[in-house]
Amino acid sequence: MIAILVAVRQELLPILRRADADHIVRQAHLDFHEGSLAGQPVALLALGAGKECARIAAEMTIRCYRPDLIISAGFGGGLQPDVRDGDIVIGTEVLDLREDNGHQVRWRSEHPLSPPDELRTIDGDFRIHFGRILTADEMVLRSDAKVRFGKSTGALTVDMETSAVADVAAAHDTPMLAVRCITDNDHEDLPDEFNDFFVLGQLQRSRVLSACARSPRTMFDLARLGYRAMQAGHNLARFIERAVRVLDLPALAARNLQ
Repeated sequence: MIAILVAVRQELLPILRRADADHIVRQAHLDFHEGSLAGQPVALLALGAGKECARIAAEMTIRCYRPDLIISAGFGGGLQPDVRDGDIVIGTEVLDLREDNGHQVRWRSEHPLSPPDELRTIDGDFRIHFGRILTADEMVLRSDAKVRFGKSTGALTVDMETSAVADVAAAHDTPMLAVRCITDNDHEDLPDEFNDFFVLGQLQRSRVLSACARSPRTMFDLARLGYRAMQAGHNLARFIERAVRVLDLPALAARNLQ
């Protein structure tokens, strides 16, 4: 079976609409949606934003389901000029951001990934990139930071969960696929308040509404990002469905044991 882990429900709901996964099982504080997607048995989970939520949820997922494959999926910020909103990034290596003092960027190479060749044959109107994914402790808001990270690391996108999931998957010898859909481009700033919108990994609508009340500009920026997120969610769900349909799980397991 395949475990599909995303951070927040805005990423999960479009996938659920394509799945037959109405059975909800609560494990500790996590709600897993069990069922099937594209003919494959799946468990789907919105684990919460950030590394700590991702680590705990990945451990719980492997303990409860022993999946043949973990797909760590969700939204990401673009770090390269040719990686644009709506594009799909498939990770070939996971990097963990260690330090950024405004001049020097330090990171740790977490894990090389080997995306199955079948993913290169997926048809449709996707723009697909293969490359590095960088994981940071918080959302990268400023365009100058995104450009700096892209140039320093060569990563295509930045997120807040992939390296933690990769750590857990590697520790348990579980194959992993990392997929991100871009919501914001490398030259775009995000609202300064964005990281304050999350408490314990969950988006707090009250904080979003309060920020919009204080600043009409913030409301405009969030509306634009919300539209992008809706489109990205649609693209991500379509891609995940097609990926699940073409993946050869026995071959993945055999390759992971080599």
